[in-house]
Amino acid sequence: MRERAGSLKARLVLRLALLFLVGTVVMYVAARVYGLRAADLSYDRLLAGSALSIAETLSVDGTQVRVDLPYAALDMLSAAPEDRVFYRVLGPDGKTITGYGDLPGIPAMHAAEQEPSEVPIPRFFDAAYRGQTVRFVVLGRQLAQPGLRGWVWVQVGQTRRAREELASDLLLGALLPITLLTMGALGLAWLGVGRALRPLEAISADLATREPHDLHPVRVPVPAEVGPMVDAMNGFMYRLEANIDTLRAFIGDAAHQIRTPLAALRAQAQLALDEDEPEQIRSGLLKVERNAARLTRLVNQLLSDAMVMHRADARDFEPLDLVEVIKRALRDAVPVSDDVQVGFISDAAQAPMRGDAVLLGEAIKNLVDNAIRHGTRGMSGPDAEVEVVLRQTQDGYRVAVSDHGPGIAPEDRARLFRRFERGDTRAAGAGLGMAIVSRVVRSHGGTIELIDRDGGGLTVCLEFGGRR
Repeated sequence: MRERAGSLKARLVLRLALLFLVGTVVMYVAARVYGLRAADLSYDRLLAGSALSIAETLSVDGTQVRVDLPYAALDMLSAAPEDRVFYRVLGPDGKTITGYGDLPGIPAMHAAEQEPSEVPIPRFFDAAYRGQTVRFVVLGRQLAQPGLRGWVWVQVGQTRRAREELASDLLLGALLPITLLTMGALGLAWLGVGRALRPLEAISADLATREPHDLHPVRVPVPAEVGPMVDAMNGFMYRLEANIDTLRAFIGDAAHQIRTPLAALRAQAQLALDEDEPEQIRSGLLKVERNAARLTRLVNQLLSDAMVMHRADARDFEPLDLVEVIKRALRDAVPVSDDVQVGFISDAAQAPMRGDAVLLGEAIKNLVDNAIRHGTRGMSGPDAEVEVVLRQTQDGYRVAVSDHGPGIAPEDRARLFRRFERGDTRAAGAGLGMAIVSRVVRSHGGTIELIDRDGGGLTVCLEFGGRR
């Protein structure tokens, strides 16, 4: 049973939800920063206005600075009931004229390298005071009286509770639209993903309603991203249909080829049974034996053809030594007889390559068997000789199988590679040998060529690449 990996729609929406969650967190942080900044800008203006109001009341009485503190300026800051307001005025000598004398020092204002501007410019900073974080503003005013010269500093501070509340209100005001936007985006993503996956449902419906023998390509319009999958599926169905057609053709051809020899075998056996004379019975049995041998060869070649078709499609190639493959094939193909001589010549002790040793062995055996059957029939001596030669080429190897037979006419060579076609109709055979060789060579990316041999006969040349 096929293992289910979960819903593709749910996985896509989940990943989009994670993306939206990250975006929501980013927008939340941005809204938080914006809220704090907006609250600081609003309250900093009030803080600066209060300090400026105090600075404008400064006056000089002889050698003393007098402050007519406008309490209305501080009342503006006390509008937030939970906040506290602190202030102090520092004279030119750095002593507190009025206000809270223990307020935090002014950062970098007492350093000699940083003099205040002639124009009152408010300077803001945060500092801890009495267990709370307080926002301070410092404003300087220069005095140039005959009895007193220098800078007077006004420092006003306010706790941050009102600012935090304003920032929270701004954040909550922004958070609701962010949440609604995220939920809406997730809903649209769910609908969009579902709509985007409809072509897959259409493909499933198309395949589910087909008959088992219907392997025509899928024609459902699909997005570009799904196109490669549909192309791969169509390619697979094309290969499957080709294999099924090949199997059907093989079954039909096998049935046709076996039916006739079986009928002849049965008729000859029946005739032998009807004979009374021992010589006639023996003659009939010899005919039965010859037909049985032909039928056995036919069946073996049909099985070999089926095996080659399967392995050629699988292309399960491994490292091999072509020299050893040829030697093993010759041991299996050459009959135990002195009537035929088969020689093997190789210009290398080893010929490493990648391929299917079984298929290559079948091809060599069929070539040698054909050369013996058709190229040495009725011959003896040097003429009854088959030669197998292995040579290295620039890209691979060349295997040549030569005989001294009558050869094959050029116009008959093309049909020789078709199944159940024979070059010599008088000779025994099923006509599968060269078809098997051709399939093996094609599966290895090689080429096959028939050449007239010098001095008479035929040479079959196989060339393979991929030498390692």
